[in-house]
This record gives sequence, structure tokens and C-alpha cells, in this order.
Amino acid sequence: MTKHKVFSKKAKTNLTHLYLNDKNMTKINNIYPTKNILVLYLHNNQISKIEKLSAFAHLTHLYLQWNNLRKIENLDSLKNLKQLYLGYNKITRLENLGSLKKLEQLHIERQQLDGAVRFDFDPECLCALANHLKVLNIKKLKLANIDALEPLWKLEILLASENNFKSTDDITPVISALYSLRVLDLQGCSAQRDVHYREKVTAAAGHKLLLLDGKMISQSTRNFIKNFQTVKLEKQRRASEKPKTADTGTNSKASFDSVNSERSIGPPSGFVDPFSAVLPHKFPGNSLFQVSTRRPACTRVLRKPVKSPLLTKTMSANFCDEMAFRSNELHPATTVVMLQGKEIKAGTPVFKDKLRAHRKIQSLPTIDH
Repeated sequence: MTKHKVFSKKAKTNLTHLYLNDKNMTKINNIYPTKNILVLYLHNNQISKIEKLSAFAHLTHLYLQWNNLRKIENLDSLKNLKQLYLGYNKITRLENLGSLKKLEQLHIERQQLDGAVRFDFDPECLCALANHLKVLNIKKLKLANIDALEPLWKLEILLASENNFKSTDDITPVISALYSLRVLDLQGCSAQRDVHYREKVTAAAGHKLLLLDGKMISQSTRNFIKNFQTVKLEKQRRASEKPKTADTGTNSKASFDSVNSERSIGPPSGFVDPFSAVLPHKFPGNSLFQVSTRRPACTRVLRKPVKSPLLTKTMSANFCDEMAFRSNELHPATTVVMLQGKEIKAGTPVFKDKLRAHRKIQSLPTIDH
């Protein structure tokens, strides 16, 4: 008996996982608390209130999905809790989780809400979770937007499928603020029907997003979107600068006309040319002192054609091969094909690289002799 008691005590003290699921429990009571319990399974029951969990100080995982819970409460004592599962209940508001400083995963998907009831987020609770929450599951909560999730800058995985997002404008502003986001799931939303939906979401999420709606984002797609954005910004910049350049053009034209008019009028009365007193004759019209507005014409130097005997010999050989190849196509009955200056039987297979060589011959430039 003594050995059996010692063994039972050791089993209780070494217990880390406690399974109380599918027990038709309506309340959380009569649970023997131990310090070593890390995972507590209470899913698939009829529990209507979260209570009597203060003794589980070292609990890291708590499973409470598929119950009748209507409110999140009495979880302040679980300081070491890392993963909380509250899906498939009747909860209408995310709240009372600010004291859980180690919470990394929160699953609150598919709440069984009444017709007109909408799920709501407590801003203070989300601000308290911003420094450590990494995974958030909010599937099928009838959400019209996710503006409340903007403080969650450390969020890496966001599962928000089957919600009421009508367009990408309801998503992209918040996604651009989630700097650490790597996985995003928006399947089943109306926003997926938008034109260039995938490109818009990828551009808003930045370079860290790896998986969108279950599909990997390739680096080529990311580079294409980046180049597309830069081109778009450049076009907008040029469009905004066009009216300014038009105004400056009219001003410069007016100033140029005024200068020409002043030149045509001539020097004012009483003006003495300093060169006329020194030099006995007047300068001709094409002198060095005459200012011309036209640019001097640049003489174009024509280059002589390159004459290389080796290059012309190679081109002639390739031209003969090409003519022989075409003649073989026109007359398939012939049994000899010229390929690179050699005779090959028509029955032997011609590989793709050799065919490519023939096609490249057509694109070679011509050489002047």
C-alpha cells in the first residue's frame, strides 16, 4: 500500500497535461490543482463561465472552444499563459486580456452570434497585447473592417477568412501597419473579387509577407509589384509637375520676347560705343562679337565599313548552310542536309541547339563589303 501511495503521489506531481474534454461539464469545479500542469483541455463541454482557474499558476495552454461562454473573464491569474483557444462560443467582445503578458496565440474564431450582433474589440486590450501577440485567429466573425488591429505591430499570422470585407480598401491600411506580418488568410471574403487584389495586398504588406491565402509569394512577383509601384509614383510626379513647367515656359517666352524687343530698339540716346572710339572701322555682321542664338551644326563623321576576311568567310559559310537548309525544307525528298559546312543524312535527328543556331542566323546583321 505504501508503494502504491508513493507512486500515485509521483504521478500527480509529474502531471503536465490534464484532459477534461467531452465530459458534459457545465461548470469548472472539482479540478485537482497541481503546480506542474501546463496544458488544460476543457473543450467540447457545456461550460458557461470561466472561473476557478487561479490555482493553475504555471498553465501555458488553455482549450475552451466548443462551449457556451459569453464573456472573457477571470484569467488575470494565468500569468504564464501563451495560447488561448476560445473558438465556437458566444463571445461578443475581445476584452480582459491585458494582464496576460506572455500570450502569443489567441484563437477566437467562429463565434455563434445572433443575427444583428457584431463582434467588437476593446482598444485597451489590443494595446496591451501589442508587444507579444503573434497569432490571431478571427475567422467568420462578420467583421466589416480590421481597423482595431492596427496596434498589433508584432503580429505574424492573421487568419481572417470568411468575413465581410467588401474591398481591399477595408484591409490594406491596417495591413501596412502590421510590420511583422508573414502569413495572411482572407479566403472567402468579397475583397478577393477586386481587380489586382493579390498585388494590392502584397504591396501594402511589404517584403515580409510570405503566404497569402495559402499560396507562397514569389520573389519575382514581389519585384514586379515593387517596380510597378515606382513607375506609378513616377507618373504621378510627372503629372503634378506638368502645370508648373507650362507656367515657367510661358514666363520664359515672355522674357525672351522682351529681350528681343529691347535689342531691336537699339541703344538709348547718348550712348557712346567704347569700341567705336578706338577702332576705325566697323565689325562685319559675322564677326566674333556677334551673339548667335543658333547652335553650330555638327558635322557627322561617317565610319567606314569593317572589312574582316575571317568574319566574311564565317558569314558566307553560315549563309550557305542556311540556303541548303531551306532547300531541304522545300524539297524533302533530298537525302543530304548541309549543316555547318558538313553533309548530314536526312534521317539523322537534328537537335534543338542546332536548330536554334539556324534561327539565330536570320537575325544576324548585314556587313558592307
